[in-house]
Amino acid sequence: MADQGGDWTSPGGGPRPDADPPRYGERIPGAAQPSQVPAPILPQAYAPPPKPGLIPLHPLSFGQLLGGAFQSIRYNPRATIVPALIVSVVQNALTVGLTYGIGLSTFDRVQRATNEADQAAIAAGGVAIGGAAFLAVLVVTVVATALLQGLITRVVADGVLGKRPTAGEALRAAARRFWPLIGFSAILTVIMLVLVLVLAATVVGLLVAFSSVADDIGVVYAVLAAIPVAVALLVVYFFFTIKFAFAPSIIVLERGTVFASIARSWRITRRAFWRTLGLVALVTTMVSVAGQIVSLPFTILGGAVTGLLFPNAGSDVTSQLLTGLAGSSPALVVAVIVSGIGQIATVSALVLIYLDRRMRTEGLDLDLQRWVEQGGGDPYEHVG
Repeated sequence: MADQGGDWTSPGGGPRPDADPPRYGERIPGAAQPSQVPAPILPQAYAPPPKPGLIPLHPLSFGQLLGGAFQSIRYNPRATIVPALIVSVVQNALTVGLTYGIGLSTFDRVQRATNEADQAAIAAGGVAIGGAAFLAVLVVTVVATALLQGLITRVVADGVLGKRPTAGEALRAAARRFWPLIGFSAILTVIMLVLVLVLAATVVGLLVAFSSVADDIGVVYAVLAAIPVAVALLVVYFFFTIKFAFAPSIIVLERGTVFASIARSWRITRRAFWRTLGLVALVTTMVSVAGQIVSLPFTILGGAVTGLLFPNAGSDVTSQLLTGLAGSSPALVVAVIVSGIGQIATVSALVLIYLDRRMRTEGLDLDLQRWVEQGGGDPYEHVG
C-alpha cells in the first residue's frame, strides 16, 4: 500500500515495519525502558559484628574469652605489663626480704644466746615480728592488688572499644574508685583468713583429740582427718571467689559501692559459675605450667652457680639460708615476671566474662555497637 503521507504507528506502539532497525543503545519510542523494569530482590548479605578492639562486639565463645585474656597483654603492653611487674616485684621483694631478713636475724641471735630460756624468748620474739611482717605484707598486697585490678579493668574495657589508654590514664581512673576497690579486696582477704583460721583450729583440735594415740600414729590420724576439712574449706573459698569475681569490674565500670557490686556480681554469675570457674582455672593452670617450664632451667642454673660460688658453705642455718637465697634468685626473677603476666591474664579474663554476661543478659553488645557508630555517653553505665 502506498504511503499516504501520514505518520504510521503500529497498534502496539512500536516502530513501523519498514523502518531501519534501531542502533545499539538507541531508545525505541513506546517501548518499556530498563528503568521501568523492577530490579530483582537479593537476600541481604551477612555483616559480621564490628571488632574495633580486643573482641568482636557480640556474645563470646570460650575460645574468644581465653584468647582475649592473653591478647590484652599484647594489645596495650605499656599499660598492663609495667604496672603488673611493679606490683609483682614489690610483693615478692617484701615477702622474700622480710622472710629471709627476720629469719637470719632470729637464727643468728638464737645461736649466740647462752641459755635455753633466752633462746626461747628470742624465738618467740622472732615469731611475733614475723607475724607483724606478714600483716604488713598482707596490707600492701591488698592495696596493690586492688589498684592493679582497677587499672587492668579500665585498660581491657577501653581496649574492647578500640582505645589504648596510657598507664597513667588507667591508674587515675582506678584511683577514682580506690576506696571501694580496697574495701572489696579487704573483704575477700578476711574471708580467706577466716577459712585459714578455721582450718588451723581444726588441725589443732584433731591433734589434741588423737594425742592419746601412740607417737606418730596420732599425728597421721589427725592429718588424714584434716584433709577432707581442708578440701571443703578450699571449695568454700573458690565458691566465694567466683561469685564475687565481677565485683571489681562493677566497681570500676558501673561505679557501684562495695556491697552493691558484690550483690550484682552474685546475680550475674548465677548461670555462669562453672564457665567462670573453668576459664579462671584454665588461665591459672596455663600460667603456672608455663612458669614451671620457664623457671626450671633457671633453677638448675642457680643450683649449679651456687655450688661453684659457695663450695664450702657451712652447715649452720644462716649459711644454708644465704646459700638457698643465692640459688633460688634466678628462678625467683622468672617467677616475678610470670606472676605479673598471670595477674594480667586472670583479671582480663574476669573482665571479659563480665562483659560477655552483660551482652547475653542486658544487650550490652548493642550499646557498645551504638557507641562505636555514634559515640557519646558511657556504654558501660548500668541503670537499674
